[in-house]
Amino acid sequence: MYGRLGYCLWPQILKLKALPASKKFEEHLPRHHAEFLCCLPFKEYTLSHCGLNLDTKLSEVLPKLEMGPELHLAYGVAQELGRGDSVTKLHCNMSDVVNVLVHAAEVKLKGERLASIMMLKERHHVQDLKEIFGMKKKVDRV
Repeated sequence: MYGRLGYCLWPQILKLKALPASKKFEEHLPRHHAEFLCCLPFKEYTLSHCGLNLDTKLSEVLPKLEMGPELHLAYGVAQELGRGDSVTKLHCNMSDVVNVLVHAAEVKLKGERLASIMMLKERHHVQDLKEIFGMKKKVDRV
């Protein structure tokens, strides 16, 4: 069996956002924190003590912001299953961000599991139509 399955054999999707706070990260995991900072690209911009990091230059004028590092961890499947997924959607951040993306392994679903997922997706589609639009009939998707 590949991947982690949850209720009704649906692939389990896990996501942790902004964990832990940067002070806690440095305090509780000092070696990981140091290794994380060593791996960042553009050190002149990303490290707090370097000259091109604007946060250090503006800290006397503006309130100090939580500048990280912070971890966003996700576990899920490649297919968009329609009930939330493990990716981060397009969004705007209040500060510059460096994203380090790592892919660990492929989750392979067998035919019977994929068939049960498709049935659940259809039931979820009908439920969504009922909850969002008050519709009781299934609408064919394009």
